[in-house]
Amino acid sequence: MSDLYGKREFGKLKLKNPFVLPPMVAFGFAGENGYVSQRNIDHYDEITKNGAGLVIVEATCINPDGRLSPDQLAIWDDSYIEGLSKLADTIHKNGAVALIQLHHAGLSAKADVTDNPVTSSDYERKGRLSKGMTEEQIKATISEFASSSERAQKADFDGVEIHGAHGYLLTQFFSKKVNKRTDEYGGRFENRNLIAKKIHDEIREKTREGFIVGIRMGCNDDTLEESIERAKEFEKIGYDYLHVSTGFDNTQIEVEAPADFPCNWIVYGGTIIKENVGIPVIGINKILKKEQIDYLLGNELLDLVAMGRAQLADHDYIEHLVGEGEIVTCIECRPCKWFTDGTKCPRHI
Repeated sequence: MSDLYGKREFGKLKLKNPFVLPPMVAFGFAGENGYVSQRNIDHYDEITKNGAGLVIVEATCINPDGRLSPDQLAIWDDSYIEGLSKLADTIHKNGAVALIQLHHAGLSAKADVTDNPVTSSDYERKGRLSKGMTEEQIKATISEFASSSERAQKADFDGVEIHGAHGYLLTQFFSKKVNKRTDEYGGRFENRNLIAKKIHDEIREKTREGFIVGIRMGCNDDTLEESIERAKEFEKIGYDYLHVSTGFDNTQIEVEAPADFPCNWIVYGGTIIKENVGIPVIGINKILKKEQIDYLLGNELLDLVAMGRAQLADHDYIEHLVGEGEIVTCIECRPCKWFTDGTKCPRHI
């Protein structure tokens, strides 16, 4: 294997390659009330064989009222540990480091999950009002992230990723578009980041030394410049890595990528953030082709590269990329055929 695709340091752990299976919620896979099903286990077993060095299990909810949907994986009490441990064991068996993404949707929680969605400040979207959280609710949520991290450790995961992107709860604190609070969690830049600091610090109190704590963040909350400063702040707080995507919404960053840059603005935003921090940065979004991966790694623009749909379309994508065999290329269906009807995904055609 080329050194380009070789082992990487990741905290105190070693990754067999610089590739990441990012968190992708497989709706309809989980059992009743969000318990791990055999279908979940089989999915991670198949996609991680000869696959990515780092596997981040899909968004797993810390509170029943913060779910994306009723069938999302859950981790809000100890009864989930047994099933989640089977996922961690499956990933480890296939030679990868196993993380799990911890998630709260905030105002994006679906109506069939809760009638009372919460967020940083009162916010109305499409006629649905989400109420600003009290300080007591914020404190409870911080503790839920920490307790869920402790459960992840008991399930033998190597660490957690805090979901601070894609319009979910933490972005609703980071972004001035939503956060109009006047207490310690609103207003100034540092205040809007405070929930992420307190989550990190409480997790560290409840988990062992060497347990990985990363965060997924946007490159566009509320601007690229502010996101760079937030990334620096996350490094200072003590987060182990950054997984850079989009923030509260998909407003494009104000800097255009060079003409020869082979990926989109989201990936480019990740490369700019990497220039400004010393901790590992994962880049993601529509990275499908070998040429893109080689450009990003060969020019040391990212530390790790995440390919999501590429690995859904070809569960042996990494093996085909670094060895022999032809890659089954994702054709970017909208909506994704793998999620809506897996039999119609290119990997089955």
